[in-house]
Amino acid sequence: MRFEPVKKVPSYEMIVEQIEAGIREGRLHPGDRLPGERRLMETFSVSRPTVREAMRVLHATGVVNTRAGDPRGPEVLPFTPQALERPLLRMTHQQGTTRAELIQFRLLLEGQSALLAAASDDAQAKEEISSRAAGLARLADRASTAEPEAPADHPEQFGVLLSGFHTAIRAASGNQLLQATGQAVDGALTTIARQRLGGETDSTALSSRLRRSAQDAAALTERIQAQDPTGARKIATENIYRFYKDRLTAEELEALGPLLG
Repeated sequence: MRFEPVKKVPSYEMIVEQIEAGIREGRLHPGDRLPGERRLMETFSVSRPTVREAMRVLHATGVVNTRAGDPRGPEVLPFTPQALERPLLRMTHQQGTTRAELIQFRLLLEGQSALLAAASDDAQAKEEISSRAAGLARLADRASTAEPEAPADHPEQFGVLLSGFHTAIRAASGNQLLQATGQAVDGALTTIARQRLGGETDSTALSSRLRRSAQDAAALTERIQAQDPTGARKIATENIYRFYKDRLTAEELEALGPLLG
């Protein structure tokens, strides 16, 4: 039998794990209060700095809300999409995630978000999608009628508007995990979008690119409004693939191929 060396775990991590386990197992609920600092020190037989570090970690990850001097103790928070942002952002920016992997993820995420949005009966959420698509169309119109040097800031504006359009679709999906994961990686993907458009040095080519993207958004919006889940998913993935494809390597295109069926 092979044994592994015993690893020394910092005391604050053990406190964090016990509190998170209490939430997972239903012994702690949103709105519950943890004991005060002194009581936690006694309960865990640790120093004040150890308790404070554990609370700092739990606060930073959205598990509890702490206020200095609050005699009621830290409050257990409900789950929110923002709770996933930090770990996913760290993964996408620090763990060597490739461009192809990010776009694969976007194809999956946005395709399923569009499918669920189309299946939804939330008229207000769908109206927000239409409003965002209209914003993209207005920018494309301005770009096509501007002086040659005027569209320089359009890639930046378009990246923001495109992000808002996809955010509205994810919100309409009604799935908190799709919203959380999409929001968490949106920064990295928006950067790629800006690079994609920023590479256009010819104003005519840029305005054409913006116009096509606005048309794609309009076509997707139409399928969502028509409550066509299959059509919405197909258009969403095709739109994203077309947006990036002429800046990808042959290997990257091959990696994306299986997701286009």
